[in-house]
Amino acid sequence: MNIILSIIIAGVLIYLIVKFCLLIYRPFFLSKTFRNIDEMYNRVLNHTERSIHSALEDLKEWEAGDKVIRLVHSEDRITKNVNDAESAKAHEEEVYAKFLRLKEHFIHHPTKLAEAIAAYQRYLKVRLAQFQGASIYSSGVTSGAITFDELVKYRNEIIIILKENERKLDMLLTD
Repeated sequence: MNIILSIIIAGVLIYLIVKFCLLIYRPFFLSKTFRNIDEMYNRVLNHTERSIHSALEDLKEWEAGDKVIRLVHSEDRITKNVNDAESAKAHEEEVYAKFLRLKEHFIHHPTKLAEAIAAYQRYLKVRLAQFQGASIYSSGVTSGAITFDELVKYRNEIIIILKENERKLDMLLTD
Protein backbone atom coordinates (compact mmCIF):
# COMPACT_ATOMS: atom_id res chain seq x y z
CA MET A 1 0.00 0.00 0.00
CA ASN A 2 2.87 2.34 0.84
CA ILE A 3 4.56 1.66 -2.51
CA ILE A 4 1.37 2.39 -4.46
CA LEU A 5 0.90 5.67 -2.59
CA SER A 6 4.55 6.60 -3.31
CA ILE A 7 4.09 5.85 -7.00
CA ILE A 8 0.93 7.97 -7.16
CA ILE A 9 2.60 10.88 -5.36
CA ALA A 10 5.67 10.61 -7.65
CA GLY A 11 3.39 10.60 -10.72
CA VAL A 12 1.53 13.69 -9.52
CA LEU A 13 4.82 15.46 -8.77
CA ILE A 14 6.20 14.62 -12.22
CA TYR A 15 2.97 15.88 -13.81
CA LEU A 16 3.17 19.13 -11.85
CA ILE A 17 6.85 19.61 -12.73
CA VAL A 18 6.16 19.06 -16.45
CA LYS A 19 3.16 21.40 -16.30
CA PHE A 20 5.27 24.04 -14.57
CA CYS A 21 8.09 23.69 -17.13
CA LEU A 22 5.62 24.05 -19.99
CA LEU A 23 4.12 27.10 -18.33
CA ILE A 24 7.58 28.68 -18.12
CA TYR A 25 8.60 27.65 -21.66
CA ARG A 26 5.35 28.84 -23.35
CA PRO A 27 6.22 32.58 -23.55
CA PHE A 28 9.62 31.82 -25.09
CA PHE A 29 8.08 29.46 -27.61
CA LEU A 30 5.36 31.95 -28.50
CA SER A 31 7.78 34.84 -28.96
CA LYS A 32 9.93 32.71 -31.28
CA THR A 33 6.85 31.59 -33.20
CA PHE A 34 5.60 35.17 -33.57
CA ARG A 35 9.07 36.29 -34.73
CA ASN A 36 9.06 33.55 -37.40
CA ILE A 37 5.58 34.60 -38.52
CA ASP A 38 6.69 38.24 -38.74
CA GLU A 39 9.72 37.24 -40.81
CA MET A 40 7.57 35.20 -43.19
CA TYR A 41 5.05 38.05 -43.45
CA ASN A 42 7.85 40.51 -44.25
CA ARG A 43 9.10 38.19 -47.02
CA VAL A 44 5.59 38.04 -48.47
CA LEU A 45 5.37 41.84 -48.30
CA ASN A 46 8.75 42.14 -50.02
CA HIS A 47 7.46 40.01 -52.89
CA THR A 48 4.31 42.09 -53.23
CA GLU A 49 6.30 45.34 -53.07
CA ARG A 50 8.62 44.02 -55.79
CA SER A 51 5.55 43.28 -57.90
CA ILE A 52 4.30 46.83 -57.38
CA HIS A 53 7.73 48.24 -58.21
CA SER A 54 8.00 46.12 -61.35
CA ALA A 55 4.53 47.15 -62.53
CA LEU A 56 5.30 50.83 -61.87
CA GLU A 57 8.58 50.51 -63.80
CA ASP A 58 6.67 49.02 -66.74
CA LEU A 59 4.23 51.93 -66.59
CA LYS A 60 7.07 54.49 -66.54
CA GLU A 61 8.75 52.79 -69.49
CA TRP A 62 5.46 52.69 -71.38
CA GLU A 63 4.90 56.39 -70.72
CA ALA A 64 8.51 57.11 -71.79
CA GLY A 65 7.75 55.46 -75.12
CA ASP A 66 9.62 52.14 -74.74
CA LYS A 67 8.80 50.29 -77.95
CA VAL A 68 9.08 46.79 -76.47
CA ILE A 69 6.77 47.56 -73.55
CA ARG A 70 4.30 49.32 -75.87
CA LEU A 71 4.37 46.34 -78.22
CA VAL A 72 3.77 43.77 -75.48
CA HIS A 73 1.36 45.65 -73.19
CA SER A 74 -1.32 48.29 -73.45
CA GLU A 75 -1.49 51.12 -70.96
CA ASP A 76 -4.72 49.68 -69.56
CA ARG A 77 -3.07 46.30 -68.98
CA ILE A 78 -0.09 47.88 -67.21
CA THR A 79 -2.39 50.04 -65.07
CA LYS A 80 -4.38 46.93 -64.20
CA ASN A 81 -1.14 45.18 -63.18
CA VAL A 82 -0.24 48.10 -60.90
CA ASN A 83 -3.71 48.06 -59.32
CA ASP A 84 -3.63 44.26 -58.91
CA ALA A 85 -0.22 44.41 -57.22
CA GLU A 86 -1.36 47.17 -54.88
CA SER A 87 -4.56 45.30 -54.01
CA ALA A 88 -2.50 42.14 -53.37
CA LYS A 89 -0.40 44.08 -50.88
CA ALA A 90 -3.52 45.48 -49.21
CA HIS A 91 -4.94 41.96 -49.02
CA GLU A 92 -1.78 40.64 -47.33
CA GLU A 93 -1.97 43.46 -44.81
CA GLU A 94 -5.64 42.64 -44.18
CA VAL A 95 -4.92 38.94 -43.56
CA TYR A 96 -2.06 39.87 -41.23
CA ALA A 97 -4.38 42.22 -39.35
CA LYS A 98 -6.83 39.31 -38.91
CA PHE A 99 -4.04 37.23 -37.44
CA LEU A 100 -3.04 40.03 -35.06
CA ARG A 101 -6.65 40.34 -33.86
CA LEU A 102 -6.77 36.58 -33.30
CA LYS A 103 -3.45 36.68 -31.47
CA GLU A 104 -4.72 39.35 -29.09
CA HIS A 105 -8.11 37.69 -28.65
CA PHE A 106 -6.82 34.16 -27.97
CA ILE A 107 -3.61 34.90 -26.06
CA HIS A 108 -5.10 33.20 -22.98
CA HIS A 109 -6.72 30.34 -24.93
CA PRO A 110 -3.81 28.12 -26.02
CA THR A 111 -5.89 25.78 -28.20
CA LYS A 112 -7.51 28.55 -30.24
CA LEU A 113 -4.23 30.44 -30.44
CA ALA A 114 -2.52 27.30 -31.74
CA GLU A 115 -5.22 26.96 -34.42
CA ALA A 116 -4.76 30.59 -35.46
CA ILE A 117 -0.98 30.23 -35.57
CA ALA A 118 -1.17 27.01 -37.60
CA ALA A 119 -3.66 28.46 -40.08
CA TYR A 120 -1.69 31.66 -40.64
CA GLN A 121 1.65 29.85 -40.88
CA ARG A 122 0.15 27.53 -43.51
CA TYR A 123 -1.17 30.55 -45.36
CA LEU A 124 2.25 32.25 -45.34
CA LYS A 125 4.11 29.07 -46.34
CA VAL A 126 1.77 28.50 -49.27
CA ARG A 127 2.03 32.16 -50.27
CA LEU A 128 5.85 32.01 -50.24
CA ALA A 129 5.76 28.74 -52.18
CA GLN A 130 3.46 30.44 -54.67
CA PHE A 131 6.01 33.19 -55.28
CA GLN A 132 8.80 30.66 -55.73
CA GLY A 133 6.64 28.40 -57.87
CA ALA A 134 5.56 31.26 -60.11
CA SER A 135 9.05 31.83 -61.42
CA ILE A 136 9.75 28.10 -61.73
CA TYR A 137 6.53 27.41 -63.57
CA SER A 138 6.85 30.43 -65.86
CA SER A 139 10.34 29.24 -66.79
CA GLY A 140 8.93 25.78 -67.39
CA VAL A 141 6.19 27.14 -69.66
CA THR A 142 8.73 29.27 -71.55
CA SER A 143 11.03 26.30 -72.09
CA GLY A 144 8.14 24.01 -72.98
CA ALA A 145 8.79 21.63 -70.07
CA ILE A 146 5.23 22.12 -68.82
CA THR A 147 2.04 23.22 -70.50
CA PHE A 148 0.08 26.36 -69.84
CA ASP A 149 -2.81 24.19 -68.61
CA GLU A 150 -0.55 22.67 -65.94
CA LEU A 151 0.42 26.18 -64.87
CA VAL A 152 -3.23 27.19 -64.57
CA LYS A 153 -4.00 24.01 -62.62
CA TYR A 154 -1.12 24.74 -60.20
CA ARG A 155 -2.31 28.33 -59.77
CA ASN A 156 -5.89 27.24 -59.08
CA GLU A 157 -4.76 24.68 -56.48
CA ILE A 158 -2.73 27.34 -54.69
CA ILE A 159 -5.68 29.74 -54.69
CA ILE A 160 -7.95 27.07 -53.18
CA ILE A 161 -5.44 26.33 -50.40
CA LEU A 162 -4.99 30.05 -49.63
CA LYS A 163 -8.76 30.60 -49.47
CA GLU A 164 -9.20 27.60 -47.14
CA ASN A 165 -6.61 29.01 -44.74
CA GLU A 166 -8.22 32.45 -44.87
CA ARG A 167 -11.62 30.88 -44.19
CA LYS A 168 -10.12 29.16 -41.14
CA LEU A 169 -8.88 32.53 -39.84
CA ASP A 170 -12.32 34.07 -40.48
CA MET A 171 -14.04 31.23 -38.62
CA LEU A 172 -11.71 31.72 -35.66
CA LEU A 173 -12.52 35.45 -35.68
CA THR A 174 -16.24 34.69 -35.32
CA ASP A 175 -15.67 32.34 -32.35
